[in-house]
Amino acid sequence: MCCCEKDYSVSVQILVSSLTEEQLDRYEAFRRSKFPQAQIRKLVYGMTGVSPSANCCIVLCGIAKVLVGQIVEASFDVQEQLKESGPIQPKHIRDAVRCLRNKGLLGFSSHRKHRLKRL
Repeated sequence: MCCCEKDYSVSVQILVSSLTEEQLDRYEAFRRSKFPQAQIRKLVYGMTGVSPSANCCIVLCGIAKVLVGQIVEASFDVQEQLKESGPIQPKHIRDAVRCLRNKGLLGFSSHRKHRLKRL
């Protein structure tokens, strides 16, 4: 383990120790969650007609997980702005996606469907 990895693990330990119980539960759920690679492989094959490599599936699963994390975080922000409590609702998720899309952080900014075209 190099110096950078040690510093990173120490900073993660400090961060995790400062989390509230609710935040710690969410963090643990985030760490345990993953997208099934077989489903990602089928999705990519269905869209492109090419079977993706294992590394490609791992990367896409990671990107999908980060994207869902951003949407959930933005949903909590929307819920807080509306001064509501409890679990996030579909309306919070829709508003969060709308906000992220308007900021240009969520791919396509228009509502038109974009399709991949084979060459």
